[in-house]
Formats: sequence, structure tokens, C-alpha cells
Amino acid sequence: MKPRTTIRDVARKAGVSVGTVSRVVNGHPSVTEAKKRAVLQVIAELGFRPDAAAQSLRRGTNRTLGVVIPDLRNPFFAELMQHIELRAKERGYSVLFASSDEQADSEAELIANLARRKVEGVVLVPSNRAERIANPDGVRLVVVDRRIAGHPFVAADHRAGARMAAEYLVSLGHRRIACLSGPENSFVARERLAGFMDVMAPRLAEAGLDPASCIISAPFDYEGGREAAKALLADDGPRPTAVFACSDQQAIGVLRTAFDRRITVPDRLSVVGFDDILISDLVAPRLTTAAQPLAAIANCATDLLIGGEPLDAAASHIFPCAMVLRETCAPPL
Repeated sequence: MKPRTTIRDVARKAGVSVGTVSRVVNGHPSVTEAKKRAVLQVIAELGFRPDAAAQSLRRGTNRTLGVVIPDLRNPFFAELMQHIELRAKERGYSVLFASSDEQADSEAELIANLARRKVEGVVLVPSNRAERIANPDGVRLVVVDRRIAGHPFVAADHRAGARMAAEYLVSLGHRRIACLSGPENSFVARERLAGFMDVMAPRLAEAGLDPASCIISAPFDYEGGREAAKALLADDGPRPTAVFACSDQQAIGVLRTAFDRRITVPDRLSVVGFDDILISDLVAPRLTTAAQPLAAIANCATDLLIGGEPLDAAASHIFPCAMVLRETCAPPL
């Protein structure tokens, strides 16, 4: 049986110290690019694989990241978890997932449990009710999607994305545009509603209309969109010619209600969502939406945790959204 290649074998062949090889393996920035390339080439030639158990003992961790999300049933968070896991694997890490079930009280307990498992850091999507994060163990923490003061924050620009969606509907000629907002206690919902109102408030004031007349608050899920659309699309008054839903799930619920009421999309109703979850490209008609760069957000949050630099609010990153034009929008008849 061929003896296992050791770190000393790599150091000897590369002509460097064992410490240099260790720093290369652990991604330490102090190694020059030339030495790094030489060491990595020898590692590939010899088929060297670091002893993960030994590394964990030295570091006091196990090359594992934690991820806490508020709702396992939400496809947006499922896709976020997938992207985080893919990035973590690229960096040689595994991932532990947990759900707070939108309960702010359970987040601290979940973070503490992950700390006991020696994770190197936690990506947290806070619950809608969370105003602060209890982190007595000082775990490295990156907040995603929903801002919490004092912590590094990685997210899409929710307000600018919603503004873009409203401007697109206006550019098509729509004037009666309704907004299906999210829960009132949600940071994301407030930001997206603010973006919508950036565009619509001057137009509503000019027409002498109350902004509240075109806004309905509902849960971010399919059923929330479906039920809210029943009021928006009622027969007892002028209906909107377009709806901006603050999540794709809501938008798909609107499409279902429109179908049930024989309101054709996009001929008699245009619909725009927000997020660009995978199912948005599978429904019929295919949903136009303001897309979050989910892979970029997940990669950034993961890299921040692994990077080793101090984590504070200054490490925040905001990514632009982009309109994905599909089949649910057209000029009003």
C-alpha cells in the first residue's frame, strides 16, 4: 500500500517550509503568488489531501458554516441555501442549516447551538420581527436580506429594484397600478413599497388619488397573493391594469386569481413580481420580475464568513437588481 503523502513531502518537493505549505492550504494572504503557485502545483502532482481532523483541532473549528433562515417552505430561501452550500463546497466547507420559523426568540438559541458545534460563522436571514441579534458567544455573523443594525449586511437593493419594476409598468403606459406589499413588520416589504411609491406617489398626487387605495398588504406567499388579488380584481369598481407584487410567490398567486376570474394576462392585466425564483420561469404565462442576484449575494456572504477579516457594518454589500422580461406584461388596452 502506497504511504500517504504528508505536508512534509509537499514542503520538501516545493522547496519551502512546512509552515508555508500550511499557510497556502489555509488560504493565508501572507504567501506570495509565486510560492503559492509552486506549492499548489506540487500538491496536485502528489495528490496531497490535508488532514481535516487535524486542522479542526488546531483551529478549534470543523470547517463548517451555519445558515439560519426564517422559513424552509419559502423557495427563495431554499435557493439561497443551495447557493451558499455550493460556494462553501468550493471553499472546502460543509454547511449546517436551521430554520427559525419566523420566530425571533429562536434565532439566538439556534446560533448558540451552531456555536457549540464549532461552526466558523453563521449566515443569518433574520425573522421579520427581529430588531437585534443576541450573540453572546461572539460567533462570526453575516446578515442576509433583512438589515439588522450593527451587523454586516448582504442583500439586493430592494428599494431600487421595486422602483425599476414600477418604472417599467409606467413605461408601458399603465396608470392604474396596484402594489401588493408584504407584511408591515418586514424590512424587505417596507423597502420595496418605498421603491414603488418613489415612482407612483407623484402620479397619484397629480391624479388626486389616495396612495392607500392602490396598496394591499399580504403575506409573501402564494396564498397571500391569491387572496389579495381577489380584492384587487373585484368587479365592483375600476380594476388596476397592472399589479406589482413584492414577491414572486405573491405574483403567482395573482396569476391564479386572474385565471380563475378569466382575466387574461397580459392582455387585460400586467403582473410583475420580485425575486426571480426558479418557478417564475415555469408558470404560464412566464413571470416578469425584478431579479435578485442570488448567487452573488450567497457567494459574498459565504466569503465574508470564511475570509477572516473583522466583521462589522462597514463590511456590508448591496447588489443591484435587474428586470427579467418574460410574458406577463403588455401595454394596457
